[in-house]
Amino acid sequence: RAVDLLRSAKRPLIVLGKGAAYAQADADIRALVERTGIPYLPMAMAKGLLPDTHEQSASAARSYVLPEADVVMIIGARLNWLLGHGKGKTWGGKGHKDWGGQRYIQVDISPQEADSNVRIEAPLVGDIGSCVQALLQGIDSTPGGSWPKPPAEWTGAIAERKNNNIAKMAETLAKNPQPMTFHSALNVVRDIVKANPEALLVNEGANALDFTRSIVDMYKPRKRLDVGTWGIMGIGMGFAVAAAV
Repeated sequence: RAVDLLRSAKRPLIVLGKGAAYAQADADIRALVERTGIPYLPMAMAKGLLPDTHEQSASAARSYVLPEADVVMIIGARLNWLLGHGKGKTWGGKGHKDWGGQRYIQVDISPQEADSNVRIEAPLVGDIGSCVQALLQGIDSTPGGSWPKPPAEWTGAIAERKNNNIAKMAETLAKNPQPMTFHSALNVVRDIVKANPEALLVNEGANALDFTRSIVDMYKPRKRLDVGTWGIMGIGMGFAVAAAV
């Protein structure tokens, strides 16, 4: 059912959550993304599962892809507050409780996550690596042997918005104000992480969390620790000490 739903999509989207990173099925997840050609959106702690600079990454067009997608496959991510509970204006709904019309596929080890906030058309419950391998087998056995890539109208519209947003961000990052701002400080961090992709980045809460997520690219999986599900502020120093140890 999941494969059929993906195949029929005109504006498909894959959302990668921290569960996808925990699963350590990096090669299979990358194969799924690249073989289908579907744009993907990494949640904060899934950044680096594929490099943030990957051409299919839709991070820089997040506010466009969420409401516009027609079929969304969620891999190891909860439909919690970080994703607007799967409904509301984030997803194109008229009000904060209205469903946007997306059809969901959810891959998760916990059956309780399916149908938690919105109806999941194709829930896949199990180890993420095993589920993704099964999806790949289903995709490979497509009648005719070739998987239809998403329409160019969809991927082109994402690329246009993404490129515009990246260009605007580059313009902001090129400035060097005195005193430093979030942008100019994080521009330094961005360069350090690029030069040292194996480094662990600990990201505190509030503004630092939001700015860093959109400015600092990650290139390797499981190298970024943020404030977690409940957005607890104050844990950054403890996380940084633990990461160093």
